[in-house]
This record gives sequence, structure tokens and C-alpha cells, in this order.
Amino acid sequence: MSSDKKTIAKTGLIGVINQIIFAFLGFASRKLFIVYIGTDILGLSATYTNVLSTLALADLGFDIAVTYALYKPLNDGDEAKINAIMRALKTIYNVVGTAFIVLSFAALPFLKFFITDMEFKDIYYVYFLMQALASASTYFFAYRRTLLVADKKEYVTKTVDTVAMFIFSILKILVLVLFKSYLIYVACSVIQAFVTNIYIYVKCGKVYTYLDNSVKTDKKVVSDLLNKIKDIALGKISGYVYGCTDILLISKLISTVVAGYYYNYFNVISVIKQLSVNLLGPLAPFIGRSLAEDKDPVSQEKSFRMYTYVRFLVAVVLLVPTLILVDLFIDIWLGAEFIMDGIIVMLICADLYISLVHSSLVDYINGSGLFKYEKWISLAGAVVNLGTSIILALKVGLPGVLTGTVVAQVLYWTCRSVVVYDKCFRSSKLFVLYWFRMLGYLAVFLACVFACRYVCAFINTDWKIVTFILRGIVCEILCGIIVCVAFIPSDEHKTAVQWALSKIRRKA
Repeated sequence: MSSDKKTIAKTGLIGVINQIIFAFLGFASRKLFIVYIGTDILGLSATYTNVLSTLALADLGFDIAVTYALYKPLNDGDEAKINAIMRALKTIYNVVGTAFIVLSFAALPFLKFFITDMEFKDIYYVYFLMQALASASTYFFAYRRTLLVADKKEYVTKTVDTVAMFIFSILKILVLVLFKSYLIYVACSVIQAFVTNIYIYVKCGKVYTYLDNSVKTDKKVVSDLLNKIKDIALGKISGYVYGCTDILLISKLISTVVAGYYYNYFNVISVIKQLSVNLLGPLAPFIGRSLAEDKDPVSQEKSFRMYTYVRFLVAVVLLVPTLILVDLFIDIWLGAEFIMDGIIVMLICADLYISLVHSSLVDYINGSGLFKYEKWISLAGAVVNLGTSIILALKVGLPGVLTGTVVAQVLYWTCRSVVVYDKCFRSSKLFVLYWFRMLGYLAVFLACVFACRYVCAFINTDWKIVTFILRGIVCEILCGIIVCVAFIPSDEHKTAVQWALSKIRRKA
């Protein structure tokens, strides 16, 4: 267990360092991008990214199915089974990668459909195909990432990604300043994708020396994976509708330029979201493997409550300052003309809050292999999300698109909680108590927001960056006080405090 904790800490720490570097260089690059390339190309790039996400549905969640399939053979040390699964995944991804490239070319005639309020040029086709080439490299080389993640060695891939990202981000900044060329900028992204994926492919081969590409594909293993995909596919489609259609709808129904403005906020929130993933993501493989060992519903539910509380704490620490400070950050970063209406920030943060807190349910559903229930939830959410977003976008514009996403998130949360408490914990009483806790969590979160907003209104200096830092510090202090006071009686808080004190004593 001590080894597991060290692995979680190592993976989380590397992920956080990765994200800090990514955020700093990413914001610098985005600022220079707008200065030297323009907001219209920024909107175009965001739209293309989401079109490619649509084509990426070709894999339909094989990585999830394979990760789940690898838990048992990794626990048992069954090298032959692991090799068979990885060989099957390679065969599948070769087909998927080829299909992705074919679909990318097939999508070319339809690109103009998503671009509004700007002239479409022939060079835009080249931009799209280059971005597609970078994405395609993942299927042919990086499928071995899945094995590292399932084996609790995700820190290996994160380290490689961090180094490559640092080098190529600096290179892209130089390209923007010296050449002011989006074509060269995209070329750097293509080279980065290939270099990173090939390196991880080779590295994984050295870590798992028993992997043998000459082994023939086992049709039964492929068939088993395809059977699992039937239950995961709708979830993948739903994830796309939830995560990628917003910018496409904004670009088509409102404006590609507006999509570029929104994409600035989207980038800030993406950094916050990825930071939370880096902090919490390393826990997912451990949850899956612990569920395979511990079948006691009472013990599982206790661990689930603690995990949900940790996710809530991360939501408070990351999201409350974001709500209060994001407009000031946009002002410092890009200029006051890029600030959008307050309702936009509220809806984006509401979406991320629900995602952060309720994703403990997702991890338990995936860890328990309850894919057949997830697919119907995902289908319903996708329909509600897309339908609501389109209808409201036509009536109220950008806020309508984001409202549709939040409504779908509430549906996901409700339905997934029913599945977990019925199939994993088998208790309707605990289900009711769960929702009372969630309402309490929301009340505390809102109390933190209102308290921080009120106090920060009095903090102003002649330098915006100083104001930003002071308000950020105040937000974290106030949130810490409010959370501690609100949850002193709870078992989850006591456990968290005891763990923190034990760490302090050990270091002392």
C-alpha cells in the first residue's frame, strides 16, 4: 500500500508540474498567437480541433475497455495474456488509425459548413490535414500508453509529455515571433506528436520486454474487446457531444470569431480541469484494482465517500478562485476587450463543478465494469445536451449552448448515482444520504464563492497583477476556513486531517 501511495503521489506531482509548465507556456503562446496570427485563425483552430474530435470517435473507447481488461492479468502477472491484449489493441488501432485518416480526407468538403463570418481560404484545408496527421500518430504508436496507465506507471508518459511540451512550446513561441506563420506553427505540433508517441512506444517496449509484435492476433481477445466496446461506445459518443460540440455549435450558429473569444475562457478552464485530472487521475487505476479485490459494499461505499470528499475539496480550491479571478486574468493576459459576460463564466464553472464532484461515480462505474448501464445514461445525456444547446443557442446565443451542457451534466450526475448505489453499494438509504451530502457540498461551495467575492471587492491596487495575486491568496484562505468550519463533524474531514497530521509528524 505504501508503494501505491508513492506511485499516486509521483504521478500526481509530475502531472501538476506538467500542467504548470503547460499553463505558463500555453498562455504565453496564446497571447502571441492572437497578436501575430489573429483571433479569426484562433477560432478556426478551435473549430478544427473539435471536428477532429468527432473523427476520433472512430476508436469508440478501446482504451477504456483495454484498461479494464488489463487489471486482472497485471495483478496476476500473466504476461502471455497481457501480450495478447496489447497485440489485439495494436491490430484494432491500426484499423482505427487508417479509418481516421480516410475520414479526415472525407471531411474536407464539409469544413466550410462550420466556418462563419470569415473568408474560407484553400490553405485552411492544409491546416486541417496537418492537425489530423498529428492526431493520427496516436493510433499507430501511442496505444502502449494504455498499458502504462493500467499498470500505475502513468508518470512515465507524463514525464515524456512534459519534456516534449516544454521544448516544442518554446519552439512554437519562436515561430510565432520570428515567422508569424500558422503553417509552421502547426508543423511543430505534428513533429511533437510523432516524436512523443514514438518515444513512448519504444520506452514501453523496454519496460515490458515480453511484448512481442510477432505474436499473431488472437481473434477471441479481439472479439472480447469488441463486445466490451458495445457498452462503451455510446459513452464515448456522449463524451464527444458533451465536450466537443459546444465550439462547433458556437462557430456555426453564432460566429467563428465568437468561438475564438470563448476559446480563451475554454483554455483557462481546460488548464484548471487538467490540473484536477493530474491530481485525481492517478487514483482511477487503484480504484479499479481495489474493486476487483474488495467485494464488501459497505467498505466500498466508505471509500467512495472519502474519494468524493477529496474531489469536492479540489473543486473548491480550484474553482472558487477561478470564478472570482478569471475576468481579471483575461484582462491581464489579453486585454479588457476579450472579457465576456459574467453568465458565461458562471455556466462554464457550473459545468466543471458538477464534472469534478460527480466523476467519482464515473470512476466506480468504470472500475466495476458497469458499462452496459453507462451506455444508456450517455445516450440520454447526448440527446439532451445537443437538443437543448441548439434550441437555446437560437434563442439566447452563447449562454444557451453552455446551458445545454450544464443540463446534461445534471442528468449524468443523477442517473450515475442511481447506478452506483444500486449496483455497487446496493442501498437506497445510502443513496438518499449521498444526495443530502451533495446539497451540503453545494451550499458550502456557494458560501465560499459569495464570501470571496465580497472580500475581494475591497482588494484593489494600482497594479493588476498584484491585485490578482492578493485576491487569489485571500480566496484560498477564506475557502480553507469555511470548509474546515463546515465539515469539522464529518468522518471524511477527520480522516483527511488525521492523514495530513500523520504526514507532518513523519516529516518532522
